[in-house]
Amino acid sequence: MDIEKLRDQLKIDEGCVNSVYLDHLNLPTVGIGHLVTEWDDEYGKPVGTPITDERVNELFAKDI
Repeated sequence: MDIEKLRDQLKIDEGCVNSVYLDHLNLPTVGIGHLVTEWDDEYGKPVGTPITDERVNELFAKDI
């Protein structure tokens, strides 16, 4: 599986947000639908806290 192609297609299909946002269940989320957990640096950060493209890619790789 080509992870880069998968990531790029999910960005098209699902979108990518380079900040903390609340998903449809009102849960903090970042990047390509990554649910923020207590082990993430973004945990407890307010909605709107920015993250880099590099961090989006790190979290995506972690989720795969």
